[in-house]
Amino acid sequence: MAKDDQTRLWRPGWPFALLCLAASSEWLITDRWPQAGSTLATETVACGLAAGVSFGLALRNKSRRPSEASLFSAALGGALVLIGPTLGILLQVPSLSPASLVLALALTPVVTAVAEAAFGSREDGLSAAGLWPGLAALVGLLLVLPEPSFSNPLNNVVLLLAPLLTGVGCVLFRRSVAPTNVTWSSTAAFASAGVVFGIAAATQAIRQHAIPALAPAAVAIDFVLTLLAILALQRLAASQYTARYVLVPLAVLLQGLFLLHSLTTARSVACGVLLAGAAVSLLLSRSEKNSAEPPKIMAG
Repeated sequence: MAKDDQTRLWRPGWPFALLCLAASSEWLITDRWPQAGSTLATETVACGLAAGVSFGLALRNKSRRPSEASLFSAALGGALVLIGPTLGILLQVPSLSPASLVLALALTPVVTAVAEAAFGSREDGLSAAGLWPGLAALVGLLLVLPEPSFSNPLNNVVLLLAPLLTGVGCVLFRRSVAPTNVTWSSTAAFASAGVVFGIAAATQAIRQHAIPALAPAAVAIDFVLTLLAILALQRLAASQYTARYVLVPLAVLLQGLFLLHSLTTARSVACGVLLAGAAVSLLLSRSEKNSAEPPKIMAG
């Protein structure tokens, strides 16, 4: 019985676990090879490859095509989910610090809880139980990360929009997903995000009068993260998926302690406790009415 319970937990959760592992380990690669960092061009190619894979599976499996309304919701929601965390890249804000973006994205669970209540996805409506994990994560990160600078207006736009777009996108995409149309929903999400990144990349190339470089390592990293993000969101409730923005900072904090031998302080311990508590609360939540049976994923 215990083994069956573990299997039921692992089946819907393995893309999410791999996503958190990959996202929290990305800095180890980009720190040694800066050329492996994401760019508009690599995000475009990654989304295009993911859309191609998903579309091929949709045709091979003869999946039922959803309604136009569902496709639009999947396209819009998926694009927001993929664009939100990379908004600084999309708007080309080189002065935006990664720490500021991590702080902003910690509010994604709060935005998601409000969006779920607004769209009627939460059975209990909006409650403190849905809000405290994001607020706890934000407080924990403020203990160890520098406060964001609000001197740059464009930075402020990113810090405001990143959690807003991501949280609303999670809810919109989840509303479009059904067990019979996951591949079509994925294709719409990847394609729409790829179009947005592609337009931005083309605009950047025209302004700089240069063809953007495509580092294979950067494309591979972006492809893996892009694919796992949508795969994870297909299988989890929107609120559960947002635990990503709590678990990844927690994993990076632990990596700093064990790999870089960072100094352990009362602040770092308090941050770890708050992040862990928030992540557990989010992962144990079942806020969506239709999340009792996770849909079948693209690859089975």
